[in-house]
Amino acid sequence: MDIARFLDMGTDLENRISRIYEKISSLTNDESLSKRLISLSREELNHANILRTGKNYLSEMPDLFLGVQLGDEEIQEGLEDAGALLSELDIGLSFPEGLKRILQLEKRFEQIHLGISVEIGEPSLKKLFQALTKGDQNHVRILSEIIAAF
Repeated sequence: MDIARFLDMGTDLENRISRIYEKISSLTNDESLSKRLISLSREELNHANILRTGKNYLSEMPDLFLGVQLGDEEIQEGLEDAGALLSELDIGLSFPEGLKRILQLEKRFEQIHLGISVEIGEPSLKKLFQALTKGDQNHVRILSEIIAAF
């Protein structure tokens, strides 16, 4: 896959995940819990900005991406799954089920970001994807704690 397209799709995906967190946060009457989910939503917007930074690297230093092979199947699946979850939340998916589904997505994205960070050799760019992986890991931890509390 073309790296620029991958980064654009990844940005779109992170924005969708942010909207999912916002929708799930509106399904609870627990203000503290809602705030935690809104915080995760904002972190996803930050992830989208990280991917935009990666695209800036690409335009300024395309040689950094030579040899990086990315399949579009995983990210396309992620976009479809996130879109489906958004639709299901619109038609009444329950709060607990929404949490479980976003947790599954976060685990998948953690693996995608980790895989990319292993492939990229340039240290600064590698740090961008490691930051995404770390963010995903934190989201998995937080979501797991919230689910366990139910």
